Amino acid sequence: MNEPDWKEVEERLFQESVSAIKQFSAEHANEEICYFAFDSEPYYGYVLLCFDTTENSVMEAKRSAERALNFTAQSIEKGMNWQMANSYMTSANVLPFTNNTGDFKFQGYTQVGFEGWQEFADSDAYPKGYSEDQDYLEGNLSIIFWKVIDRLIRENHFSVLKMASPFFIGYGFHDRDQVLLRMINWGNEEGKM
Repeated sequence: MNEPDWKEVEERLFQESVSAIKQFSAEHANEEICYFAFDSEPYYGYVLLCFDTTENSVMEAKRSAERALNFTAQSIEKGMNWQMANSYMTSANVLPFTNNTGDFKFQGYTQVGFEGWQEFADSDAYPKGYSEDQDYLEGNLSIIFWKVIDRLIRENHFSVLKMASPFFIGYGFHDRDQVLLRMINWGNEEGKM
């Protein structure tokens, strides 16, 4: 199996994103959107395009904060020692927005499929990183996500949405925290883009 043509992947993901954003804005014109993200499991050859509303994000952030509070309180009550404190506190990190596409209101609004990625990943030709956390598909997709997001912003494609201020844009690999790449629509000229 041949490795993916990354230029082709980038262009296709960009075009599919533009279409999805336009379609979403037509179907959900009155909903304030605070986050657009890609969610992928590259081994299985798909990228989900995800949207979250401000209302849902606040609700999920509140729910997450309550879980974190309970987790930390119970851990301290059970005698958390100083050696474990940093690990416990970082795993109970509180954020003011949803940072998991699985909790987005529109997690898999659309899906873009890419043939052959699983076969390539299972082949002897699959490049290996220096460590287990360096994956060829994930590394290349991270670069593609950045390029596509940058182009969507430069070409003003998010402007058709009713955007929250600020508006978050990022990506994640399935079952892991999001990578927040950009924040736009600050509501003032400085930082706006």
